[in-house]
Amino acid sequence: MKRIVVLLLLLQPFFLSAAEEVPFVFKKADGFKLLIYDNNMEVERNRILSAFHNVDFVIDGEGNIQLGAFGKIKIEGLTVDKATKAVYEKLQPYGRDIMIVIIPTIRLIIRGEVGSPGMYRISPNTSFWDFLSQAGGVTNSFALENMYVIRNGEILYANFMDALYKGVSVQELGLESGDEIIAPRINRLSFYTIIRYANFISSMIILYITISNRNNK
Repeated sequence: MKRIVVLLLLLQPFFLSAAEEVPFVFKKADGFKLLIYDNNMEVERNRILSAFHNVDFVIDGEGNIQLGAFGKIKIEGLTVDKATKAVYEKLQPYGRDIMIVIIPTIRLIIRGEVGSPGMYRISPNTSFWDFLSQAGGVTNSFALENMYVIRNGEILYANFMDALYKGVSVQELGLESGDEIIAPRINRLSFYTIIRYANFISSMIILYITISNRNNK
């Protein structure tokens, strides 16, 4: 009986952990767009600061960004507010009354039945609906219920249908930088479909064994 239960548990699919309403924390491969204002004006006339205004940065494998001649700044593990403060402290001496705005981004890859498959850098607050729109929308052969994610070689699932129609953000969905989203064809028997049938059968087996054990007592 124990061996059967263990086997059935192994058949359970792995799901993304939906993010709770917590501040975004930067990880490796995340990035951000840096906006700099001086006296509420864009910094075109400031030769030093203008070199960094409206520029995209990517966190490297050591958790840092390279801020030109100012050197590296450790960003991994920081919230947006703390990362903003770290960049501000580097640049503040070169302006009068500067204001720093950081817009975080994550790197996602989407493949399959979309108009423009490939890699995208988007804000974690982007809705899943808008992300699909940026990827060129979906084809007529798209099977939403069979969509899945590959993360570090592991297959994961999420309630993409719910996310699509409720406007859930990619962060709330649990997506992270480096995730590869697969949008399969509708006529394809996906691994998730097989798992759903296996789960139903396993539930029936457990129910049968439970009833049999009770009748034998």
